[in-house]
Parts: sequence; structure tokens; C-alpha cells
Amino acid sequence: MYDMVVKDNFLDGTHLIQLDELIDNPLFAWFLQKEQIKGTKDGCWFSHMIYATESPRSNLYDPVSEMFWSYLKYVSLLRISINLLPRQNPPSISDYHVDIDDKRITTAIFYLNTNNGYTEFKDGNKIESVRNRLIMFPANTSHRAISQTDTSVRIVLNFNFIEKMRES
Repeated sequence: MYDMVVKDNFLDGTHLIQLDELIDNPLFAWFLQKEQIKGTKDGCWFSHMIYATESPRSNLYDPVSEMFWSYLKYVSLLRISINLLPRQNPPSISDYHVDIDDKRITTAIFYLNTNNGYTEFKDGNKIESVRNRLIMFPANTSHRAISQTDTSVRIVLNFNFIEKMRES
């Protein structure tokens, strides 16, 4: 079994509104990805890379990293991306995958909107997409995304980071 943390009402109201304003913008750039997991035919989606390969990739890096640092207390970032799944009926189901094959790295998924999509783990555990919910788990935990059928989009932020040591 793995350590999973689920936190509802994760961001305070001010930060949640600021995050909405950063993303809900007609000039915000979404980039089409033809498959969710490389080498599969598991449905298209859109992404916006904020941070990768030890370098900011978007002007959202400063506001998003600063906003979430006060909550996640990470020591080092590896990647931050925003992912958007369009409504599909039947829902698209990604293949199971691990973000990074290293149990010392943490994955966090932050749900920006409530919908009937969810994150499913290989053990059968399902975490529903609920606005302002964050889940954290070891990055080598096998999981997949299930798209929604009830809203036009499902938007999540995905973080991979080295976590500050937890106090006992």
C-alpha cells in the first residue's frame, strides 16, 4: 500500500480566485496532446507546461509556484503542468502510468473544477474530481485519468516535487 493524502478546501478563497483568473483567460495557451500516455491511443487532451527540466516554461511559474509552496512546502520542483480534458462520451480512459518511477518523489493533483471524472489507482481506489481538492501520493504509484461526461472540461494541476521532511 502507499501513502495517499486527500485534502478538501485546499486553497484559501483568495488563492482559488487568483488561480481561476490566471487560467480563465481567452489568451491562455492550451497545447493539444494527441494521447494521454505516450505510445497509446487513449484520447487527446490539452496541457500547459508551467515548469519542467529545472526551468520555468510559462509566465504562470511565479504566481503558481509561490501560491502552492505555502501549502505543499516542497524542497525542489520537478514539474508543474495544467491539464485539460474535453468532455467525451463515452469518457476517455488513460492507460495506467506512473509520473516518475521514484518513490522519493511526490505527485500532487489539484482539481480546479467539480465533475464526474476521477483519478483511478491500480488498486481500484478512485478520487473524484472535486473543486479545490488536492491528492498527494508517491510518484511511482500507478494511476490513470478518467474524463468527465457532465461538464465541458476537466482541469487539473499536476505537480511532481521533492517534499520537505514531515515532522513526526
